[in-house]
Amino acid sequence: MQTPATAALLPATEQTFELVLARSQMRLPVEPGESMADVLQLAGIAIDTLCEQGVCGTCATRWLAGAPDHRDSCLSAEEQATHVAVCCARSHGPTLTLDL
Repeated sequence: MQTPATAALLPATEQTFELVLARSQMRLPVEPGESMADVLQLAGIAIDTLCEQGVCGTCATRWLAGAPDHRDSCLSAEEQATHVAVCCARSHGPTLTLDL
């Protein structure tokens, strides 16, 4: 049986979460099936992407708060402590704050 503590650590499913941009004070919903990179680009935030599969690390962006669900295979554990690949990551919680 899952407890609230263990449920927070389970992989995020395709649930809506809010992307909070610390510098620009923007709040953007990320819907199921959307990537953070897509949402950012649609909002006019320039994000470099290349593979869009979490392999290259081109889109790595500093995160500040929340619990990212890292789905990439390019960032080390040390890098994941401060950055997230916005092309493929999701959020374990209702919000994820980026340094944008």
